[in-house]
Amino acid sequence: LCSWLVTRYDSDPWVRRLVDTRVILVMPMTNAIGVAQRVRSENGIDPNRDFPFDQSPSACMQTIAARSINELYRSHLLQLVITFHGGMQAIGYEWGAYPYYVGSAHHSPDDNMMRQVSSVLSSFAGTGAVPGNRPYPYAPMNDLVYPVHGGMEDWGYAASWDRAKVRSCSPKTYGGYPASKTAYSDGDARAFTILVETSDAKTPTEGSLGGESGVYAPGSAGDGHIPRNLRLALAAIDLVEPHVEVWETAGAAAAYAPYVRPALRGAGATAARGVACIGWTVW
Repeated sequence: LCSWLVTRYDSDPWVRRLVDTRVILVMPMTNAIGVAQRVRSENGIDPNRDFPFDQSPSACMQTIAARSINELYRSHLLQLVITFHGGMQAIGYEWGAYPYYVGSAHHSPDDNMMRQVSSVLSSFAGTGAVPGNRPYPYAPMNDLVYPVHGGMEDWGYAASWDRAKVRSCSPKTYGGYPASKTAYSDGDARAFTILVETSDAKTPTEGSLGGESGVYAPGSAGDGHIPRNLRLALAAIDLVEPHVEVWETAGAAAAYAPYVRPALRGAGATAARGVACIGWTVW
């Protein structure tokens, strides 16, 4: 993703707009120890259950992985977060916690938005043209996956406002972690945090991964798991902020390409700017 955004910044108007109008944070190897040892845990502790949402204070923020994510949420008012996993194909959203698991998922306050965004991500990602793949099913994690204690997604979405489920952590690992780091204000952890399960196989075959040529060519020979999920990530970056692009006014092409910096427009600093009134219907 980072390479795609950097290398295509000058040649791809969509990429340029995403980079110019978004803050994009990427944590490529959150559980570095687990990756090195080829296990899901960090020194025997599962980072996926290491967050202070419906979790015992002594059983959260035990891992460097969870603490690193916590610091990211604390230092930025994140709006949309995707965490990629493997082992099935799914887009899961809140809730995925036991307090909201009663037969079927108790819908979150933002369920309608979450369902619509997940639908777009599933559609834009496609199947990757991988045999056995299907468009990502999407639903609350309680329905599609299973409920957990201490899940990152529920914590990342609701730790700042569903405070009855959150208690400050008091881990003993790595010399401890200040309890103040898991006391959240209204401006901390309140992002739409999405679980993407990318593949039925934990380690897909190399031939199914795909390449760069498949990103904008779904269904082509270059498509695969990586182009599929790069498309999903690009769609998420685009969706994080509503926008309107104007390409024509009164039948005439727009004088300036949207979101292109003035220095790149080929116009002098004193060029006249027209004003257009735009009306649209919201439904």
